Amino acid sequence: MSTTLWIFLGIAVVFGLGYVFAMRNLARKSREADKRIDYSKIRKWKDEDNEEGQ
Repeated sequence: MSTTLWIFLGIAVVFGLGYVFAMRNLARKSREADKRIDYSKIRKWKDEDNEEGQ
């Protein structure tokens, strides 16, 4: 294989690993944020279809 192909493959691997680690970090922070939600302060969802005379 040529040197240029190896360089492109190396760059692709680095970007792929960077993407995987970024998504992993985002998922971890999302789980932590979900644990800090105070559900008692969230208003109940009002169904718009049921409020129109049904």
